[in-house]
Amino acid sequence: MKNIIKNTLIIIILFLLYQRRLDLINGALSGLNIWKNNLFPSIFPILILSDYILSSNIISIISNLFGHLFNKLFKVSKYSSYLFIMSFISGCPSNAKYIHDLYKQNIISLNEANKILSMTLLYNPLLILSITSYLKLKDQIYLIVINLIANILIGLINRNIPCNINNTPIKYKEFNLIDSLISSINTLLLILSVIVLFMIINSIIPIKHPLITGLLEITSGIHMLNNYNVLYQYKIIFTAFLMSFGGFSILIQIKSIFKDTNINYSLYYKSRIIHLIIMLLLCYLKILIN
Repeated sequence: MKNIIKNTLIIIILFLLYQRRLDLINGALSGLNIWKNNLFPSIFPILILSDYILSSNIISIISNLFGHLFNKLFKVSKYSSYLFIMSFISGCPSNAKYIHDLYKQNIISLNEANKILSMTLLYNPLLILSITSYLKLKDQIYLIVINLIANILIGLINRNIPCNINNTPIKYKEFNLIDSLISSINTLLLILSVIVLFMIINSIIPIKHPLITGLLEITSGIHMLNNYNVLYQYKIIFTAFLMSFGGFSILIQIKSIFKDTNINYSLYYKSRIIHLIIMLLLCYLKILIN
């Protein structure tokens, strides 16, 4: 009986997908365009640069400059400063790749990786500026700044969560351009596949709203706000809401990158709730002042 019900549901789903095949194609093409126009140009060079940094003493320079501050503020290793700065420059899910790379090289522990992941839901500033063209420049910058502040506050809130700290010198691996290109392309293809999947899901959902779309895939949700008929203040709040969560697409991308680890995501989930509260409070404060 269960098999009959299961097979019937599969047939119904396949029929519905066939009926909505044009929507599926348009959803896939929308995902491809988001990846091609916004994500690939901003993420690809940063991924190559990150691999090069891991083979040079640049990571030690960054860690020696800012590592002591991060160690005192957040009770993490000095190498977390490199991870935080690179995450701010390139955004997520690139942050997950940087954290994963250092963990796999035994530079940071798994519980430290979990702690750093919770406080690095950051976005490439250039990407935010390009996809939030419906906002004034001062408000775009404000969102970038308060998102940075929210992550720092999360790090302070979680500072007493214990983690194994390793500040021993790094043994650098030799930079190989071909390996770096392959690794970067694989990461970008993973991002592409997840974005296309969620854009396809979004295309068959009957209710079209920036928040619903953004919960699935943040970039497309923010794009929808461009022509959405709502007060300007609400556009700021909606954008902050989406930035604090990141969308299921980013979550799946992060989980895919960490698939070969036993990382615990409970701290990440709790931190997103804190993130949302901080972002909304700071947005509300700005609206009151204005």
